[in-house]
Amino acid sequence: MLKPEELGKKLTEAGRLKLRPLCVYGTDEIPEGAVPSYTVDRCVAKAVYISALFKETPPLYIEAGHEQCCAGGLVWTGFSEPHPKLKYFVTVGTPDFRGGAAEHLKATPELFDELIKRAGKILPHGKYTVIAPCTAEIEPDIVRSYIVFAGAEQIRNLCGLAQFSSSDPFFKTIIPGGPTCATMITFPAGMADNAPKDSAFVGPVDPTGNSWLPPELMIMGIPSGLAQQMGADLEESFICKRSKIAYPDKRTDIKYP
Repeated sequence: MLKPEELGKKLTEAGRLKLRPLCVYGTDEIPEGAVPSYTVDRCVAKAVYISALFKETPPLYIEAGHEQCCAGGLVWTGFSEPHPKLKYFVTVGTPDFRGGAAEHLKATPELFDELIKRAGKILPHGKYTVIAPCTAEIEPDIVRSYIVFAGAEQIRNLCGLAQFSSSDPFFKTIIPGGPTCATMITFPAGMADNAPKDSAFVGPVDPTGNSWLPPELMIMGIPSGLAQQMGADLEESFICKRSKIAYPDKRTDIKYP
């Protein structure tokens, strides 16, 4: 089993990443030097992006009871129950909740209820969920998943690497519904009962992060076991064996015939 530091280097090589990869794990003790995610940003997903972007960002953790943290982020990481009227806010709105504000992310409140039900019970793997850089101090057996930020070509190649040792054409890589924090943390870390355990999650489809996530970037959340497989497969895969195909030096100009 590759240590997080080594696996992070392999993911960086495979995806030619410009932003550092991060790992996710649960613990009952706050790691030394870690800070609550809301001290970086109220939005969990944005705080994680800042951590990937700026190497001086310390490890982040999420826990129950942080009112300074996005309420939706706490719900989708399993640290609180959804407000009974949240389903209206994310769909069509209701006059008696948040002044009728609506995000129009789903067509009806009933569809949001069904989404929550189909995702399954969300349970953290400890009192704290930690998102940290891939360092030598972290033991590989506690890591639940990895997070990478990459451009379109990089994500295409990483998806190909995730599929390298599998015959499954459909479910090794998935674009899920739900918020950005669920795509990067909850689903790949195995915190939602019904999330596939060996699929990489690509996205997000949640537009509420578009104000801070650059338009050329996507996010990939990779369960630890699959990330280990990707690291083991790298040298024999197209990324190394046919690197000029994976990352061409020259591009074909497309002209109308």
